[in-house]
Amino acid sequence: ESRALLKRGTRMSFWWRPLLAILGAGILAALLAAGGLGEGWKLFALFALLYLAYHLRQLARLANWLIKADTPLPSTAGLWGDAYYRLEKLLRARLGAQEKTAADLEQMLEATRSLPDGVVILDPDNRIVWLNAAAQRLLGLSPQRDLGQFVLYLLRNSRFAEWLSSEDLARTLTLESPSSRGQTLALQIVPLPRRQRMLVARDVTELARVEAMRRDFIANVSHELRTPVTVILGFLEAFEDMPDTEPAEFRKHIPLMREQSDRIRRLVDDLLALAKLESEPEAKDETVDIPALARRLVGEAETLSQGRHRISLELATQARLIGNGQELYSALANLVTNAVRYTPEGGQIRVIWRLLESGGASFAVVDTGEGIEEQHIPRLTERFYRVDRGRSRASGGTGLGLAIVKHVLQRHQARLKVESSVGKGSTFCAHFPVERVIPEMVAELAA
Repeated sequence: ESRALLKRGTRMSFWWRPLLAILGAGILAALLAAGGLGEGWKLFALFALLYLAYHLRQLARLANWLIKADTPLPSTAGLWGDAYYRLEKLLRARLGAQEKTAADLEQMLEATRSLPDGVVILDPDNRIVWLNAAAQRLLGLSPQRDLGQFVLYLLRNSRFAEWLSSEDLARTLTLESPSSRGQTLALQIVPLPRRQRMLVARDVTELARVEAMRRDFIANVSHELRTPVTVILGFLEAFEDMPDTEPAEFRKHIPLMREQSDRIRRLVDDLLALAKLESEPEAKDETVDIPALARRLVGEAETLSQGRHRISLELATQARLIGNGQELYSALANLVTNAVRYTPEGGQIRVIWRLLESGGASFAVVDTGEGIEEQHIPRLTERFYRVDRGRSRASGGTGLGLAIVKHVLQRHQARLKVESSVGKGSTFCAHFPVERVIPEMVAELAA
């Protein structure tokens, strides 16, 4: 309340102080004239002229300052001093607000420039007003060359032109990047003030790849299940249509039906294993005796091979691992059984467990099989990806083994390294970090 009274008193002083000065001079002149001094009104007129000249001079100083705003404000006392002080205070506040607004705007622009998504500002005629660095990368635009240009002249695509001219701003357009082959973009329009619009381009290549993998996964699972189920149903329908089935005739087809049933079981088991690996947040760690596990895997490989391969075990260390024994068995068993399945008769398979110079450890399976062409290696761990579909099905594989290996190793902070040469063989090596390795001396003490 006191502050409001002070402000009201200040406003009144701007009106009353000049008026009181003139009234005082007029009363003095009247008193002098009444006392017989006829010069009183002349003195009043002179005072009024001087007073008017003073104010005109202050107005001129203010006008000059308004023309040259970069010069300091005039300084004086009295009424004009108060006015200059308040004007300067208001100016400082206005400049401070402008500087803050400019800083906030620059911060927003800098954040927009650094966005991973491409941002293009369009005027009402679809001319480019501004764009960030991501728009250069994703859309192939240039701020030096394309500002002020029609965006439809630069992004020549009939679907894009139709979408941009539509009024459905909620609809997203997906198309291939004009600057990078194989890159998929999702475009969206956001309305802005003054009839401007913001074109946002987002790289959804990975999402599109995952969606394609999901579709392929469903199609592959359906295909893998349909084939053995069709075989089993075919036999059952045939037996049902036969009035008197001979036991010998029935038993003749049992091995094939059992083989197809086992194929379904293995596929379901692998699908369940993958689902479990993806649903559980982390593995329950324990001490895993890798040398003993390697000996067990070699014994199982010899049983699977039935003498068709030369299988050897090389234990360069007795170090153990910190990890989940069941998961590691599943992953390493996949590497060993794959080597047996895909190595021709008479070939050699070596299982090697050794320490690395970095302090980590390596479990390697080396075979002399047919080898894998280089372009297939990056995709080996994809679900149902097969280099040779016919050979894979004939070997009894489900197409999920290396996907399980990849997930298990990731849960143990390990990685799979594949080296292969066509006609010479392949090496599948699981590298475990030093944090997972229990050195040989510590392992012996623990035993």
